[in-house]
Parts: sequence; C-alpha cells; structure tokens
Amino acid sequence: MAGMNSQIPVLGACFILLASCSGLWNAANRSSLETDVAQVLSIDPAEVSMQCAMVDTTRTGYCVLPADETQVDAWARSLGLSPRMASLSDGESVPPLASEGPVGCLDAGRSGAVEGQPAYWIGARPTSLALGSGGQFEYLLLIFDPAAAQACVQVSYAYG
Repeated sequence: MAGMNSQIPVLGACFILLASCSGLWNAANRSSLETDVAQVLSIDPAEVSMQCAMVDTTRTGYCVLPADETQVDAWARSLGLSPRMASLSDGESVPPLASEGPVGCLDAGRSGAVEGQPAYWIGARPTSLALGSGGQFEYLLLIFDPAAAQACVQVSYAYG
C-alpha cells in the first residue's frame, strides 16, 4: 500500500502535463486553423467572428462562425460538399467522424443538439481543400444550426 501512495503524485503530475499539452497545442495551432478555414471558405477572418479550437492534440480542429442558409449553400456549392442530416447514430451521415466520437462540431455540449441539423461533407483530400501554405485538409464537415444562425466547420489536416 505504501508503494501505491508514492505513485499518486507521479500520476497526478502526468495528468497535469497531458492536460497542459492539449492547451499548448490548441494555443499554438488555433491561429493557423482560423486562417486556413477562412481561406477554404473564402472569407476574411478580420470581418467574420470565428471561434476556433483544435481537438485535443490531434490534427483535427473546428471553427464556429455566424452564417445563414444562403452563405452555407454558397460554401457547399463552391467546395462540392455532399448534403446530409447529421446523426451521431448513423455513421454514414458524418463519415468517418463517427469513429472519432462526439468531438468538435459533433460535441452536443459545445454546439447544442447536432442530431437532424443540415450537414455537408467532403473527404479524401479533394483539391478544393488545398491550402496556400502547401498543406491540405483531409476532410471538411460543415454543420449548420439555422436557429442559432451559425455554422460549425470541422477539418483535419492531412498527413504529408
């Protein structure tokens, strides 16, 4: 039992270190995420109030921004997004995000109820998601909440 008590401070320190890594990762990458999402959506981040965050220490991030139906339709058309209705219980409605779990735009605690919201999707590194920096997004998920007049855009940076 004495050996167990000596491990508690070590485990606590590890937990704090992991939690701070996520915060540092988010702080270091949030600005680039905002710039890259604005580029793909062809909007000026100085004119549109976006709240962006990385998902833990992954290559995935999301941005919440004001939008109306006309703007969302324009983004969907220009990026070639496939329309659907968001459903966490239907893996086909938000592929392959269903395997990532309810994070980012799919986090109901962050965005309210996502079930049944208009959603748009594109994946497999399409050219429409190429970035001026030379990088590219692997996918883009756009969920529109008409009642809140806001959109949530979730992306994942592609490897290599």
